[in-house]
Amino acid sequence: MWRVTAVAWILSSLANGLSADVIRLENGGELRGELLGAVTRTPGETIVMRTLAGSRVEVSGERVRLVARRPLKVEQYEMRAERVASESDTAEGHWELAEWCRKQRLPGQRREHLERVVSLDPGHKQAHYGLRHTLRDGKWMTREEFMESRGLVRFRGRYMTPQQRDDLQVNTIGAAAYRKWFSQIRIWHRWMKTRDPVQQARGRDELLGISDPAAVVPLVRILGRDDVPTTRGLLARVLGGIPGPAPVGPLVGLVLRDASYAVRGQARNAIGSNRLGAAVPFAIAALGDGSNEVVRRAAVLLGQCGDLAAVPHLIVALVTRHVYRVRVPGSRHPSFAVARDGTPVHPAVAQGFGVPPEVISGMQAGRFPFGVVILPPQFSERETQVISVVVDRENPEVLAALKKLTEHDGPGYNRRAWQLWWLAFQQGSK
Repeated sequence: MWRVTAVAWILSSLANGLSADVIRLENGGELRGELLGAVTRTPGETIVMRTLAGSRVEVSGERVRLVARRPLKVEQYEMRAERVASESDTAEGHWELAEWCRKQRLPGQRREHLERVVSLDPGHKQAHYGLRHTLRDGKWMTREEFMESRGLVRFRGRYMTPQQRDDLQVNTIGAAAYRKWFSQIRIWHRWMKTRDPVQQARGRDELLGISDPAAVVPLVRILGRDDVPTTRGLLARVLGGIPGPAPVGPLVGLVLRDASYAVRGQARNAIGSNRLGAAVPFAIAALGDGSNEVVRRAAVLLGQCGDLAAVPHLIVALVTRHVYRVRVPGSRHPSFAVARDGTPVHPAVAQGFGVPPEVISGMQAGRFPFGVVILPPQFSERETQVISVVVDRENPEVLAALKKLTEHDGPGYNRRAWQLWWLAFQQGSK
């Protein structure tokens, strides 16, 4: 009888568009349902809630640590997601939950489970179609990968040829100025490559004297592609001397992606303190990068920026998923995943691959950003194949940035608890 009542009340709530609110008690317990009346957080207040089971509960406000209002479908999703994670962490279980998310119009959650489906079953066509992947030459590709395979690049929200992109950039900054700077910077760059110290110094001084924002693109294309770290360090100094927001994007790119520690430091100094606000959007975008090193560097930069707008994005990036390519002796299994504690999700599959434990731990520590090759023994089968190893990484730099921005010690790497806290913080409950 109780289950029938609870289900009927949940369905009625969905039909009426009610909220599934959350009360977290000081002892760590939680109540979920519908808040009856306003919550004022005044001394002596009693908070009243109708739970998901239909019961009416009254709680002293002094026992409550957090109150958050949430849509009921989000609460139902989390209950279903917890059940799938603990009882049915399979392609079928995640596909069923992804379909439920589609019907409930939860696109972000649906995408997360579709990605989990294809990591467990790379041949799952419906999941690939749901992710808008395209099958080309026997390989599933994202829209971006498909367009890149056709020689197209994304610029200003649409795909075009590199030449079209270059033409648009030329028109934006002025064709005459662009050609002038491109030609002049190329000459000064050549001077720096000569063996004449005087000529080298002259080229360096000319570059350091640039202050026109129209020169940013030519500078990045010429100096940024130089293999010598000192030249890229000079690029950071030159960009730092150009006023306005135009050089901020390229400088953030150097901070996050340059292979040289010294160049990354010079680029960070070139951004300065006055332009940190302009760096925030670029750093937030980098939190979704496939490289774990880039994600962690972006978190450090966001912690220095001091902009609370980065908090929701940092919460999502507390734990990020990365794919490593490993060449192993031939096997019929295409891929496997590694849990946060370091154990393979499918031990039998991992054993079939013969991936050493030290390789798995190295992936979790980020020591193999370019993949791994495991050669077969001398007298065993010589056929090999490339597999995908999916590793979830906890990012300490992201957690440190969150604590610094919010001045809150927080619940570690628990994203759901952080999201509840942030929601309450925005509502003034904290």
